[in-house]
Amino acid sequence: MTAGFGPYKHLFPRAVREVYLDTAAEGLPAPGTGTALAEYHEQKQLGTPGRGHFHAVEEDARALAAQLLSTAPANICFLPSASDSLLALLYSLHWRAGDHVIISDLEFPSNVIPWLRLRQDGVEVTVVKSVDGALRVEDVLGALTPRTKLISLSLVSYKTGAYFAEVADLAEKIHEVGAVISIDATQALGRCPVAVGNVDYLFSSSFKWLMSTHGVGITYVSPRLREHLDPRGIGWYSVPDCFTTDRFDHYTLKEGAACLTAGMPNFPGLYALRASLRFLAAVGVAAIGAHLMPLVTRLRESVAAMGVRMLTPPHPDHASGIVSFEHPRPARVSAALEQRGIVVWAGDGRVRASVHLYNDENDIDAYVDSLREILLEERDE
Repeated sequence: MTAGFGPYKHLFPRAVREVYLDTAAEGLPAPGTGTALAEYHEQKQLGTPGRGHFHAVEEDARALAAQLLSTAPANICFLPSASDSLLALLYSLHWRAGDHVIISDLEFPSNVIPWLRLRQDGVEVTVVKSVDGALRVEDVLGALTPRTKLISLSLVSYKTGAYFAEVADLAEKIHEVGAVISIDATQALGRCPVAVGNVDYLFSSSFKWLMSTHGVGITYVSPRLREHLDPRGIGWYSVPDCFTTDRFDHYTLKEGAACLTAGMPNFPGLYALRASLRFLAAVGVAAIGAHLMPLVTRLRESVAAMGVRMLTPPHPDHASGIVSFEHPRPARVSAALEQRGIVVWAGDGRVRASVHLYNDENDIDAYVDSLREILLEERDE
């Protein structure tokens, strides 16, 4: 592999033993996360005096997440998952019959089901159709109406791997009609450079490309949006002081994104997230993207040459870490690959491989060679 990335693979035992190409479902834990969890346990044994350590780690993780997103720490909070982050937004906006939401057909169900529920309250939901696995700006803008309240899209599609690079340009036009733009960065953050720019709301899980644990979602709230939010899922952690003398009559929410956090955060998860964010900061997400791009390009071209119907667009502007193709029996393909020591994701009529910093040319070659054999065997049956 390109110089500078070779030393990292040996830090991930599973990636050494087998060909692991399933980060888009479950990332391998970054070096230091196990030690971080042990540190949490050690400080948990101190009882309440350990809380000082917990909150210090929370602030460290907040600062690292803000650095990753090129924003201020005050704009970051931690919620239990990407799905919870999205629901926090939904329940912080006032909805009326006739309001309009725009999503796309490339969205993970977490970014579909909650909006469909709003239809019961008279909210209109438009699903923008992708073209050749990617979204077109003109199609999203064409769906805007004076009643559009929210546009909620993925930066990288879990399904096709298409990177929606035009989000920054899109946001400006969305604001012109007074709408909010929300971005699911789960399949991008930690693998592709992500800057919040003029996006209003952005969220991501931490157990995929960020290589941390479950139970922590990173959430960004822009200062512009914060002025208009009315959070309803709030609690004692949402306020700067929950023991004020007038607490039975009045409350004041914390400034910034912290108003969305109702109770104690997942401190063990934050210990692990701090470790993984430190690791990614040392390696550099931009460097990861640049070094792995040739592998992803080669992977897509090699799979496409097998005559399958590709879901991942060919244009390099849409490239991320994911390469997918359609197949009528994806579980069968996945099982055959696993017998050869290769782990990918299969389901929903497709097979998906995902490439992170613990992958190299040997992994790509092994996957491509094995996949070619499996597909040929199927055709001979």
